[in-house]
Amino acid sequence: MTDAAVEHVVVREAGGEDAGRLALVSDATFLETFAGMISGDALVTHCQRRHAPAYLSELLADGARAWLAELDAAPVGYALLTAPELDAAREGDIELKKIYVLSRFHGSGIAARLLDAALAGAAGHARLLLGVKEDNNRAIAFYTKQGFHQIGTRRFDVGGTLYDDVVLARDLDRT
Repeated sequence: MTDAAVEHVVVREAGGEDAGRLALVSDATFLETFAGMISGDALVTHCQRRHAPAYLSELLADGARAWLAELDAAPVGYALLTAPELDAAREGDIELKKIYVLSRFHGSGIAARLLDAALAGAAGHARLLLGVKEDNNRAIAFYTKQGFHQIGTRRFDVGGTLYDDVVLARDLDRT
């Protein structure tokens, strides 16, 4: 990926009408990250349930916020903020439910731009929380570099199979 091409990536807030674009990125990134590591049937079931356009549209209608990264109108990544579902959550927390970027764009700065958008969207909250598969070292390194630290663990259901995640948090400036 050239720097010139990345300069043309637009990051914008997504709405319910973008649910199909979000679903495309979700499925592509989840499959390219976890195929061969997680059961194929579990991956497909998870994508059908948790990445479906109707599911994502419902989240947005219920107050979640998303930011979409696009290159020439093609979706290449997104970030999603929701009310926290993590046991480690405290009053005033918000959860970064997803931050997905197609692997071709890893290291391009797009993930950092999406995180910046999500951080701006999280303004007024105490902490930003997220869960990441415990052996996803690339993601953990990215989040650590961005100021996150581990506060716990959880079990995450992917298509009926449980996997271990680490729960990370970053304190936010509430002003």
